[in-house]
Amino acid sequence: MSHRSRLTLTALALVAAGAFAPQAQASGFQLREQSPSSQGNAFAGVSAGGSDISSMFFNPAAMSLYSDNQFVIGGSYIGLSAKFSDGSASRTPVLLVLPGPQSPSSLPISGSPTHKNAAISAVLPEVNLMYSLSRDLKVGFSINVPFGLTTEYDGNWIGRYHGLKSDLKTIDLAPSISYRFSPKFSAGVAFVARKADAELTNGVDWGTALTLATSGFGAAIGGVPGGYDGKAGLKGDGWGYGFKAGLIWEPTQALRIGLAHQGAMDMTLKGDATFEFPSALPAAGLAGLQAKGYKNGKGSAELNLPATSSLGVNYIVSDTFSLQGEAALSTWSRFKELRVKFETGTPTAADSVTDENWKDTWYYSVGGTWKLNQEWAVRAGVAFDQGAVDDTHRTPRIPDNDRKWISLGATYTHSKKISMDFGFTRIFIADGKVNLSAGTSPTDNNATRGSLNGTIKAAIMIFAGQLRYNF
Repeated sequence: MSHRSRLTLTALALVAAGAFAPQAQASGFQLREQSPSSQGNAFAGVSAGGSDISSMFFNPAAMSLYSDNQFVIGGSYIGLSAKFSDGSASRTPVLLVLPGPQSPSSLPISGSPTHKNAAISAVLPEVNLMYSLSRDLKVGFSINVPFGLTTEYDGNWIGRYHGLKSDLKTIDLAPSISYRFSPKFSAGVAFVARKADAELTNGVDWGTALTLATSGFGAAIGGVPGGYDGKAGLKGDGWGYGFKAGLIWEPTQALRIGLAHQGAMDMTLKGDATFEFPSALPAAGLAGLQAKGYKNGKGSAELNLPATSSLGVNYIVSDTFSLQGEAALSTWSRFKELRVKFETGTPTAADSVTDENWKDTWYYSVGGTWKLNQEWAVRAGVAFDQGAVDDTHRTPRIPDNDRKWISLGATYTHSKKISMDFGFTRIFIADGKVNLSAGTSPTDNNATRGSLNGTIKAAIMIFAGQLRYNF
């Protein structure tokens, strides 16, 4: 997402989150909570078919494992805490060599160095339907929320130029088909139509923007860095299209192996950009900023979402116990920059470019399923999920870092037609350091935002449930 205050469209990068709540529950702003039954064992073995058709989000070939017709509806409540502490921030030292009233005393950025929980909890829905055209041929349809994030900070906090509100939502509509070619081999594919919506805002230091725009211009109108705080925002949306494909191999009756791939997706987000200026800003300053293209209008950005490849294993140890494992690679290194283009005004504002430099991430999990009797089964699992962001690129909008999972779950089978699944996960997130540096030249992307240093302490709890109906 574009962090540049002057372009304010920083949050576009987050555009991806179905019911986007707090911080995403997987690397980057990816959401893994798509199957409450698999939640119980930390999604171990979900690419090998899981325990119901909700696993077709991860591998469409999983439908071949189930008979009759099946309908699954459920949701996951995600409770997130993300608190900022030990904050400090300052404006670019470039200001000291420019003409005007600025001095060393004008470099520190005022505001609260701490912030209470900035994350917003939410419920992520999931709907899955499978219809058996024959014993071997299945068709399905699913609705899921694959990416997302929502954070909201107070207007007077020390990092306001890096982010205020980031409310991003995505939803996937995915028709799918699978076919069992032999007792040991099945394959499936799905088409994905993804809708993304975003509302993003951040504070803007117009005093610094004026001073840097033209040497001495800020002084000419009485401008002082930090003297004219305003706000900028964007509401945008867009559609993207992609695919999923998967294979399931059953070499023995006890062993099942699944291999799946969810394709990368490039989305173009278009929307309305707004800029707010304080009433105290002199008319000459306002005219100068608008002449630079800072006026309400249209904007667009390209969002590069990762591909995910996964390998799942399910091994039946005995009549009452099975062991699962999962490994998944997400290509977050595709997210190298977020470039926001403006389309209103003559001239238009310069592109807003934010270097992201994310890295590819691995997710690993192991779990087990115990069948207690004909009615009850219980699950447990642990996982490790790598963060995609390093300390020099982490922003308060996306406080990503390494995560450790502990999960528990249960299934209650009421009858041959009706069953219910429950899952609970506690995610422990390593403290995330924020070390964003101020710009070192007037044209630097970070010059108007200043530096930001601090620590983000985050934790997540997930409660999931679903109802399955066979017909």
